Amino acid sequence: MQLASRYQRPTIVARLNHEGYVRGSARGLNESELSSFKEFLNESNLFEYTAGHDNAFGISIPNSNLTKLHEYANDKLKDMDLSESAYDVNFERHAMDLDLVALILDIANYEHIYGQKNPEPLLYIDSINLKAGEWRVMGQKKDTVAWEKNGVKYIQFHATDLINELEKYPEVQLEVVGRATINEWMGSSTPQIMVKNYEVINGHLAF
Repeated sequence: MQLASRYQRPTIVARLNHEGYVRGSARGLNESELSSFKEFLNESNLFEYTAGHDNAFGISIPNSNLTKLHEYANDKLKDMDLSESAYDVNFERHAMDLDLVALILDIANYEHIYGQKNPEPLLYIDSINLKAGEWRVMGQKKDTVAWEKNGVKYIQFHATDLINELEKYPEVQLEVVGRATINEWMGSSTPQIMVKNYEVINGHLAF
């Protein structure tokens, strides 16, 4: 997992045994265009087995097939940017859509049912127009940013890059991908998006 995260590449850590098989563990990238590393390997027809989840599983491949595996991977992945995050979003909304608040609350109220086989829904929200001063930088390290728009709170932790992007322009337009939650504070409940990724656009012409 550490190697996959560090190099932003699907990774296999394995060793050759006395039977002539290379066996070990494989880890994919959950938020990339290659959504299932396991399926990708299976389609090569080079493995004895792949056993486990889409991006965390055990593998066994004949040692004689390793060169073919490298050739297969280099060919199939040559045009894929694995460092670019990709998300399978469940809902797309504009920031001003009237049903956005109700949608966030509905999803958040079922947070207890989400898990490995039932992933938490993701939302893509665009047309979030902000002017300088409409976002707040918080936290001891000043690396958390939050803002509210149309009755929805948006927040991202470890957000140094986003903060730097926001401070470039007097006006911005944001697109975000995030999780639906409910922010509880002083007896008040506010629909909230925990931002996973974003795009910042110079918003001077968007207002």
